Amino acid sequence: GDWGLDDWWWPSSGGQDGRSARRPPDDDPQLGGAMLSRREFDRGGHTGGVLRVSFHPSSRLLASCGADQRLKLWDVSMGECMSTFHKNDGWIYSCIVSHTGSLVACACADQHVRVFDLSTLKLLQPLERGTLGQSTVSQADKEMVTFKGPVQCVDFSPEDTWLCAGAADNKVTLWRVSDGECYQTFEGHVDAVTSVRFSFDGMMILSASYDGSAKIWRVSDGHLAQTLTEHTSFLSAAEWGERGQLVATGSGDHRVLIWDPEEGRVLHELLGHQSWVLSVAFAPRDHILASSGADRLIFLWDALTGAKLHVINAHTDWVESVTFDPTGIMLASAGHDRDIRIWDVTDPTNPTERAVLTGRWQWPLVSWFYYVAVDVIDLLRGSRARADQHLGILEAVSDQHPEDADPKLSEMQTRVEGRLAERAMALVRDDVLGLNIRDQVALASLFLQYAGEDGRVPKNAFANACMKDLMLKELLMQEDAEHRTVERRLRESTSYVTWEELLDCFEIDSQMFERDDSIPDGFRISVLGF
Repeated sequence: GDWGLDDWWWPSSGGQDGRSARRPPDDDPQLGGAMLSRREFDRGGHTGGVLRVSFHPSSRLLASCGADQRLKLWDVSMGECMSTFHKNDGWIYSCIVSHTGSLVACACADQHVRVFDLSTLKLLQPLERGTLGQSTVSQADKEMVTFKGPVQCVDFSPEDTWLCAGAADNKVTLWRVSDGECYQTFEGHVDAVTSVRFSFDGMMILSASYDGSAKIWRVSDGHLAQTLTEHTSFLSAAEWGERGQLVATGSGDHRVLIWDPEEGRVLHELLGHQSWVLSVAFAPRDHILASSGADRLIFLWDALTGAKLHVINAHTDWVESVTFDPTGIMLASAGHDRDIRIWDVTDPTNPTERAVLTGRWQWPLVSWFYYVAVDVIDLLRGSRARADQHLGILEAVSDQHPEDADPKLSEMQTRVEGRLAERAMALVRDDVLGLNIRDQVALASLFLQYAGEDGRVPKNAFANACMKDLMLKELLMQEDAEHRTVERRLRESTSYVTWEELLDCFEIDSQMFERDDSIPDGFRISVLGF
């Protein structure tokens, strides 16, 4: 079943006009099941415009969705569609892969949001219907939260505990993933919400709307912290950059603006698009910003200076979505021409095309016979086919065997990892209690990925990332004489911490973790490259 947005994928009380009721029985074990079915053998490309693409943290899996009412999961290195989910009553406007890589959420035109567990390829089954209210209020007094229009955008919080959604009812809503309960509703936009994004520390939500404004909301209490209003037309996209120090917005006025979110002022106006700007995306490295639009062009910019680095002209129709992979090496673009293109942007001034996940033209009669055949094969092969497909998805997001790896991608990743390790080694100190050199290199590598230009990391987002790594989690669970863990000391510090301030959290007299401080030659060679 689906949540409230799917009657549980977050509840919907009516049709797209919000008037005609259409809801399955509460006790139906297949709630929403008929609305989004798995197409085991639909391995081709999209047959309608692709509206959104999102990389898995492994960089090998890509999720896409669009006007053909399909959500697809792709193996990027092989250029193959691994799995397809189909719904028969409206577009899928947006999809997002969670930060841990375990979930995929999609926003649908039927006023629902659906979340898949990638380990089972099934929809999550919440325990209770999504409601808005405090724990002190009885269940009978709680107000049922429903979308009154198509859901157009979704995003996961950094720790994947929460999911925010924006819809055509002008509202941004915050939902708890574990049970689908609505925690907060943010009201202030006067037209449909087109984009929602959590900040890197999960403390703020950035939203954009057709009303021409972008708003920054505080998650804890729903306070509107900032409103960005310099565009002269609708906003189609808004993104955080530089670990929350910048915000980029794209608009129907053909402009991309880069903002200081603290002061709410424009830092750079990026001109070049000849039509509506439909998508913007920051790379996780090198201050690179990508934008795409209805002019079929993709621009690469230097976000710090506003300089134009390159223009990509490869699509034949509107480019609805651009997104970088977690390494910043690859850029995916997609749009109304049905194709998804993967670009190597190691050198942003000279990007090269790595792959094309080709779309298909929709032929009604042929498509009808095709999908009937797909359903018959699904019925005949049943569980065996599902098990085979499940294995394929797991392989797509797991480590590749050396013989299967893309040599060019492996070379680029090794180069990036090598530079990162060398920079991490330069931060190492020899006088930190509770941390040896090997531990510091591992910690510093992650620190550098989260550090902004000022050399500081957002404490909560960084702590959350550490707790997802088994070795780093062990380090953060060390206790001082007062039984305060390193994690607690870190979270009690200021919002942003430097490397030295992070190391201060480890200055504890603990004998629980005795480690060998020596570095074997092989390790030094692999880290420093000599």
